[in-house]
Amino acid sequence: MRILRPLFGGLVVTVSTAIVVFVSADRLAHLAPPAPVARTAVLEPSATGSIPAPLPAPAPVAKKAASSIPNGYDTERLRALIQGDPIMRGR
Repeated sequence: MRILRPLFGGLVVTVSTAIVVFVSADRLAHLAPPAPVARTAVLEPSATGSIPAPLPAPAPVAKKAASSIPNGYDTERLRALIQGDPIMRGR
C-alpha cells in the first residue's frame, strides 16, 4: 500500500506531461498559413493616364431639418426642468 501513493503521483505527472506534449504538437501542426508574398500591383489604365478618369457625380444637396424650437434653444423648458416641474403646461 505504501507504493500506491508514489505510483499514482507518477501516473498523474506522466499523464499531465503527455497531455501538454500532445496539445503542443497539435497546435504546432495547425499553425496559420504563411503570409502570401507581396506582388506588384497592376495599375488601372485610368491611373496610368492612358484612359481619362471619369468625372465624379455631383453630390446631392442635403436639406436642413425644420426645427420645432424657433431659436434653437428652449430656455423655458430647461428652467422648468431645473425647478422640478415635470411637464410644462401650455404646449
